[in-house]
Amino acid sequence: MNRIRPSLKSSAWRSSSSTSRQSAISPLGNEDNQKINFYSNSHILRYAEMEAAPFSLRQLIFFGKVLGRQGSNDKEVDHNLMQGANFTRVQLAIRLARQIREFQSLPYIVTSNPYLTETYQMYVEAFESFRLYPEIRCRLDNQKWSQFLENLLNQHKVVIPKLAIGVAESRSHLTNSQVEQFMTRMLYSRISRRVLAEHHIALTRQFQGDSSSKPSSQNIRYLGVIDTELEIGNVVQRCIELAQTTLNSHNLGGSSSQQPVTVLVRGEKDAKFAYIPDHLEFIVFELLLNAFRATVSSAAQRSLDLSNLPIEVQIASSVTHITIRISDQAGGILHSWRPSFTDDDDESLPPTVSRREMFSFVNMTTANDSLKQLVSSTDGTMEGKVREQVDQAHDQHHIPSSSISSPSSTNTRGLELIQEARLRIGLPLSSIYAQFLGAFCLFLFSTYSNPFSGIRHSCELIAQQS
Repeated sequence: MNRIRPSLKSSAWRSSSSTSRQSAISPLGNEDNQKINFYSNSHILRYAEMEAAPFSLRQLIFFGKVLGRQGSNDKEVDHNLMQGANFTRVQLAIRLARQIREFQSLPYIVTSNPYLTETYQMYVEAFESFRLYPEIRCRLDNQKWSQFLENLLNQHKVVIPKLAIGVAESRSHLTNSQVEQFMTRMLYSRISRRVLAEHHIALTRQFQGDSSSKPSSQNIRYLGVIDTELEIGNVVQRCIELAQTTLNSHNLGGSSSQQPVTVLVRGEKDAKFAYIPDHLEFIVFELLLNAFRATVSSAAQRSLDLSNLPIEVQIASSVTHITIRISDQAGGILHSWRPSFTDDDDESLPPTVSRREMFSFVNMTTANDSLKQLVSSTDGTMEGKVREQVDQAHDQHHIPSSSISSPSSTNTRGLELIQEARLRIGLPLSSIYAQFLGAFCLFLFSTYSNPFSGIRHSCELIAQQS
């Protein structure tokens, strides 16, 4: 993490900045001029050709340990944090430039969609802010930079819903492959940018905060956004409780009963590893919520008590791997759900697929009304964290029917649309989280266990420990 790229502050880069910014994002009367300005920002082209330095979980942890190293004084900590700040300043600009180029590679009729145009403009404005931000040279500069990052992160919470609606509305102009590749690249890059920013903000608070003594890496558990001793059993139990709360709030699955879903957690509940808690929580929560919905619906259709269809969570660990398997008995994956994209080209792997329709962004584009219902019922944000979803579920449970955007919809139908939209975004996003940093492999498979329990649908997360 101590590898810092040049600050790129020459006058040539700064010249006519306001003109280039305006030409890149301001609407003009002539459509041809709009097309030219959409593609003609030379700064974006230059940054997009620069190297986006890869980073790993190990590097993020190492940088945190360097800050908390025994014997290091405030001056050394400030110096390392300034290096980290300038690293994020340059790398965020490079990553944003590449994402802007992703936008520009789409057909113009797609990028002219109002939702995508607004997202594109937000990215260009953020890129210009990073490009023109002065080099961080002192502790005060770094604290201002951290506040600037935090404000920008909050402003960009609207990006995921806008991307989803824009792509859904432009579906007729895009192939399945284009939808999948565009959304995957956009969200993967978004996660990487937010991790860089949030990690630096957290480290700044941790090592430049108001506390009288600096924490030592010898006895510290949290380093930035990373929990170095994340206990899987605690994460699973918390996600079970949150999924049950969400299920009850929205009456998901079509059952009016508030009977809790039975979840059996087995295996090594105290297994620990270093990871980003928000990411693991989001993955497990989305998989559990999907299993909860399917189980409640299946129990109602088959006139069974929920206790007869328990969900099982198996946790296993070894020196090199950690496995979390979530299994339900709601009928398995339909044969009509063909894999749209698969990572499992190796014949030595089990006959599973890591991407099915339920984890594909193509499936998201068929729910345009639901996506708009989600945006209109909230402040239009989606950060990609569990606490956000649970809070919104609680708030939406008390929405009067008059606040649902479609006058012809009942309150119940409006809530169903909201949850359908969240599920169609959440499951594909959980797959991106699983792949991020190469941390997890996500497998789906169905097995026929016995005549009484029938087909068992399993989601398996496998993490390789470093």
